[in-house]
Amino acid sequence: MFQNSKRLPWAMGAMLVAGTLSTSALAQDNSFIQGDSSVTIDAENAVIKDKSLEETVKTGITRDSGWYPKLFIGGSAQMNYNKDVDGVDDGINFAFGLKLNGAIDGVFNFGKNGALEWQNKLIIEDMMSKTPTIDSFVKSRDIFDFQSMLLYRIPNVEWLGPFFRFQLNTSIFPGSYISATPVTVRFYNEDTKIDEKDDTKLRKTQELAAQESVKLASAGIPLTLKESIGLFMDPYQSVPFNASFKVGVAGQELYSDGESYTAFDDDDDDAFYDVRYLGDGWTVSVGVEGSLDFKGVLVDCFNWELYGRIYYPFEGNFDKEKYDEVDRIHAEIMAKISVKIMDWGSFDYSLEVKRDPFVTLDWQITNNILFTVGFDVFK
Repeated sequence: MFQNSKRLPWAMGAMLVAGTLSTSALAQDNSFIQGDSSVTIDAENAVIKDKSLEETVKTGITRDSGWYPKLFIGGSAQMNYNKDVDGVDDGINFAFGLKLNGAIDGVFNFGKNGALEWQNKLIIEDMMSKTPTIDSFVKSRDIFDFQSMLLYRIPNVEWLGPFFRFQLNTSIFPGSYISATPVTVRFYNEDTKIDEKDDTKLRKTQELAAQESVKLASAGIPLTLKESIGLFMDPYQSVPFNASFKVGVAGQELYSDGESYTAFDDDDDDAFYDVRYLGDGWTVSVGVEGSLDFKGVLVDCFNWELYGRIYYPFEGNFDKEKYDEVDRIHAEIMAKISVKIMDWGSFDYSLEVKRDPFVTLDWQITNNILFTVGFDVFK
């Protein structure tokens, strides 16, 4: 069905600057630290493990009719101890996490009438961490991401066709804020802006003693549903470099239970921790969406991927006076590399940058450097 092509007379190079990051903080905010779940279904294949990407690229994107299940179960852990290190709190930093990636694809070839693919993917990632300044474990990553996509490959132009995609993003566990020192938490209503922190508080402030916590989000909140329909293009397919583009009309629904808040604390000079109300019920919008996905295999053990998405809502029940043309823009950027050192282990680095203005106007940035171990139930 597909052949490697050279439809684009250009190539892409990548350069990685790696560093070691050390973080010391007096507070842990894990209400919406899970980041986005900016992993998306691949137009070529539902890649759920880095080694699966390598196998997919090497065999091209030609697949016979049938069902293709995949399941990866793994975990990660890290620990370090510091004593009399300048700028670092004495004690043990510890983190552990679980990871489950599953997919099942249905391929239906119709000969000269083209091909239909139904791709389904589920990603679950959770991580708990403990720092010297916080006595209890707190969640540092919490992702539940389900995606389903139908695409039709046009006969004789297999790299082009229409698609429909559905996605569900949420978290599994409740979110909370905990501080190593006494702090005052202030609660603002959903319409409060950064420069309007005055008397618009939603409820009374709450005094937190050291090591006390306050609940900021229920399990599964916020819940985001996304739908998009449009055109996909896979103009270039080869082992070192793959390119995929999508553009279309999209819808998004955000649900909050009326008991959840998001971080709203840009002023680091005050003695307060501010949060903003997420609202009660559904925020519905319709707009346009575009995405691009570049990935490849440089050598057998080194895989990389760069993904970007922009969604601009032009209609919905959101406050149009609160969100001007620029403030409405939703954006996701994800960069990822993986180096396999054995069949059951790899070093993984990912950078996720997300802007979801219906949750928070701040950019959410997540860096992860992990040694992941696990096994494939299905390949």
